[in-house]
Amino acid sequence: MKRIFIFLFILLIVLPSAFLGYFYYMVTREAATRIERGAIDRVIASESPVYYGDGHTPIGVFFEMTHSKHIAYEAIPKVFVKALIAAEDRNFFDHMGFDIKAIVRAFVANIKTGKVVQGGSTITQQTAKNIFKREKRTYKTKLKEMMQAFLLETRYTKEEILEMYANQFFVTGYGKGLRIAAQYFFGKDTKNLDLVEAAFIVGSLKGPNRYNPFIKKTKAQKDEAKQLAKERKDYVLGRMLSLNFISKTDYEEAKEREVPFKEGKITYRLNVVLDYIRNQLESDYFREILREQGVDNIATSGISIYTSVDKEVQYAALMSLRRHLPLMDIKLNGYRPWQNKEKWKGLLEKGLKKPKENIPFLARITSVETDRDKCHLIVEWDNGGGVIDFEGLKPVGAAWLKANIGNWAKFDREHAPILLKKFHVGDLVPVQLMIPDKMPPNKDRDAKLMLSAIPELEGGIVALQSGMIKAMVGGFFDRYFNRAVDAKRQLGSIFKPIVYAAALQLKWNILDPLKNRREIFQFEGTSYLPRPDHEPKSDTVSMVWAGAKSENLATVWLLYHLTDHLNLSEFRQVADLVGLGRKESESYQAYKGRIRDRDGVIVNRKALMAAAFDEAKDQIETDIIFEGRESILDDLHRLHFDLSESTAEMAGLKNHQIMRYDFKRLSTLNREMREQFQRAVPQSHGRFYRAVKAGRGLRIIYTDHPEYLARDDLIPITPKWLIEKAQGPDIEKKVWIDNLIPAGILDSIETHIKANYKKLLTHERYSFEVLSKVRDFRTLVNLSFVVYLSKKIGISTPLDPVLSFPLGPNSISIMEAALAYETLATGRAYPLSPGGGSAMVPIIKKIVDREGEVIWEYSPKPERVLSRRVSTLISEILGKVMERGTGKKAKDAIRLFDIPVPTFGKTGTANRFTNSSFVGLIPGPDSRTGQFDLENGYVIATYTGYDDNRPMKGKHISIYGSSGALPLWIDTANAIIGTTDFKEGVQPADLVFSPLVRPGVDQKGFRRIPVSPVTGLPKRPSNQSAESSDVTVLSETDEQGEKVTLKRHFEPF
Repeated sequence: MKRIFIFLFILLIVLPSAFLGYFYYMVTREAATRIERGAIDRVIASESPVYYGDGHTPIGVFFEMTHSKHIAYEAIPKVFVKALIAAEDRNFFDHMGFDIKAIVRAFVANIKTGKVVQGGSTITQQTAKNIFKREKRTYKTKLKEMMQAFLLETRYTKEEILEMYANQFFVTGYGKGLRIAAQYFFGKDTKNLDLVEAAFIVGSLKGPNRYNPFIKKTKAQKDEAKQLAKERKDYVLGRMLSLNFISKTDYEEAKEREVPFKEGKITYRLNVVLDYIRNQLESDYFREILREQGVDNIATSGISIYTSVDKEVQYAALMSLRRHLPLMDIKLNGYRPWQNKEKWKGLLEKGLKKPKENIPFLARITSVETDRDKCHLIVEWDNGGGVIDFEGLKPVGAAWLKANIGNWAKFDREHAPILLKKFHVGDLVPVQLMIPDKMPPNKDRDAKLMLSAIPELEGGIVALQSGMIKAMVGGFFDRYFNRAVDAKRQLGSIFKPIVYAAALQLKWNILDPLKNRREIFQFEGTSYLPRPDHEPKSDTVSMVWAGAKSENLATVWLLYHLTDHLNLSEFRQVADLVGLGRKESESYQAYKGRIRDRDGVIVNRKALMAAAFDEAKDQIETDIIFEGRESILDDLHRLHFDLSESTAEMAGLKNHQIMRYDFKRLSTLNREMREQFQRAVPQSHGRFYRAVKAGRGLRIIYTDHPEYLARDDLIPITPKWLIEKAQGPDIEKKVWIDNLIPAGILDSIETHIKANYKKLLTHERYSFEVLSKVRDFRTLVNLSFVVYLSKKIGISTPLDPVLSFPLGPNSISIMEAALAYETLATGRAYPLSPGGGSAMVPIIKKIVDREGEVIWEYSPKPERVLSRRVSTLISEILGKVMERGTGKKAKDAIRLFDIPVPTFGKTGTANRFTNSSFVGLIPGPDSRTGQFDLENGYVIATYTGYDDNRPMKGKHISIYGSSGALPLWIDTANAIIGTTDFKEGVQPADLVFSPLVRPGVDQKGFRRIPVSPVTGLPKRPSNQSAESSDVTVLSETDEQGEKVTLKRHFEPF
């Protein structure tokens, strides 16, 4: 028994005590230097440097010491101390660093809920955690933290510990501590904090971003943050009341008040790249990652952040924006240096402080020389001055001349005196250094300068590679507002390739013919009549030509007919995918209510008759082909069941040719014709005509609008003439109604409509069998699928499912556009975190702690969103845009070793010229194969436009996608191919002789098909053998002798 007692004593008392003693000794030894006040102060003042992709060039610093605002304990408001103790550590003044009761209470609460809901850490423990060396979260770490807290308590007073805590808690990426919090959230000094403000600051300590309305993007998000802030403030007030720190009256008054947010300036914001990284570090995703690594307070962690941003590309993109925007603004508005002087305050020195940024700065004119051969301006500023000679005047002068005369104008010396007469000695003018990198000496009065402007026009640029950001410019000054991410713009035709990708997933082929003429499209009681932005050269084009030539009409037609190639089973799968199918446990009545009331699909008699009509057109098509009358099919397919007067007014139509294609109208004319025919009145009847056309013979026509027909071919006739001259049985069936459809075919359609309508009535109106034939439902599925696909490829902004979708009525950021195009061209997406959207695009490569240990490193996990086949064909369309379409300007502008680099992209011009955009790709070198590879390539998205969306339309010039955004894109692309990494991966011979690697090209069935340069449609079989001068398109085909069949695939998933 004695031995057992000794054994248990050793096991339960001696060994744990020895372990704890040794552990305490080790913790004490490790903390010996860190616990010194100087060391603690250095930790509290820790900076977090951010580096470019080269790993050594700094972009900037978070928590910079120059912006530190230390507060002594004596200056900390007592109301803050009370709020902190009430909310975080009620026994702070009684324990020795850790609170056993609180730990037990938290342990029990966590066991009950099955998850961590309470921490049990004291203020001292939280301070110790932020001061001593970071470690991953374990029970050993928790024990160590308690001992470190005890050491702090033995060395420092409670007041000193509170002072440490008040100076180190995280507020925002640019600051930490109580003084920063007071200034940032309320724009006031700490001594002026009231009860509500102090309670909020304390309540927000564990997650300030959650309650911060200043960083939220939408009004709804801001309102939610304010509501959460009020709830958190009320919680702290309740704790203070329970400890009698405040009276009941104070509590009630403070609880009624909202948190009085008023954003104050706390530091100089460096640029949008740092803002973007800061927001990511403050996200729940990274906070959880860092917390797992023992970093609970980023403000004192001393971490270093390494990014993917390429220094050379970033600089080139920024310089491109700063070079082009002023000149574009002048082309639109003329040169107006005397305008907007209030906006120029503070710019006198800003440009010279950082000459590499090439920001315009103001200088005062001291001399104006208007002589043709000596024309120049002499200017000066504090401690400096310079000369703007003819070369320095030329860029602005050329833009000014184009604004006044036209885009063709060329600025030379004879125009310079006219421009210089606008300037006077004493005027302030914006100027830039001719060589941005070279800072002139303070006393140098001969600096080479160029005349500049401070534009109202804005823009943005973003470049990605393999999902990571390589460059991002958020505007002319590149700070405060990140236009690359946060500006939602209408990007015009940038959306068209999304429709093509959807079509390729739903059994369309890149060479399928699309109707490229004005049509009216009806959907849920509305009518839409798209307009072309140029005169189409053909009524029918291939899908690839619709993209290359940016054909509005053909692309909208494709969207309207997106699911036309699908059978019932396939259509059902697509409907299920976009949430429009009937769910497994959903009753018929619930499904009916959802489709009718939420989605607006009304299945009434008119809808059923229209469905019966659409089916009837398909049914008689075979008979028409069998009879050799294929020429009728085009007009047959254009027929609408009912184009009422209200439809015409809604679409802006009246007495328009399109209204002729109204089946109900043609049926009425058909009946009138038969009545007139049977009467055979002898007098002339104005609605009967005969027409003779070469190759067609005699045609008898009945029309109520002969003015829409070729009048030279029409000869009025009487019904009597018809009886006497026309030969053959059932002659009335051969009369062409409105010169569109023979009466006999209209009769057949009527017959089929009646039969189809009866058949539809045998089903429930909202059964899927009926809905699949209702045009409104099919159109809804079409629109929902392109919206669904848009989200999958990277567009996180909610999109409206509208028929004008391909023309860009939805507003998105160019970051979203870049993500979408990267996925369209490669088939892959690179999500950093679920639902992160454009705010969480990978930019951080790794995070290193102050000891040099890597605590997190980005590991890409690409997801395949589109098949290799689809991405290959989309890249073919985007390539044709650059070869033969709106992107031709860039075709030879991107050159390496003076050899053109393949380019792919799409221009976008918003309605009324409110936005100019371009999104495109260049392939990257594959170091293993020595070939260019799109999957290793770069996507670049650019835009220009006014923040208030006014049109970019001047007296003589309008800014299109190709004239506004494309030059920025070209500069950025050339910067990429000029980088050392890019050049080292490419040999000149590879550019000339090695083919471009595109995912899927090696698959069986791909071949180059010769096509018409006008329509993009395949040439006739006899002309299929490709010659070097032929235009060819990469497509999927099957060959059987001379016959080429287009292949189709169903792969919407």
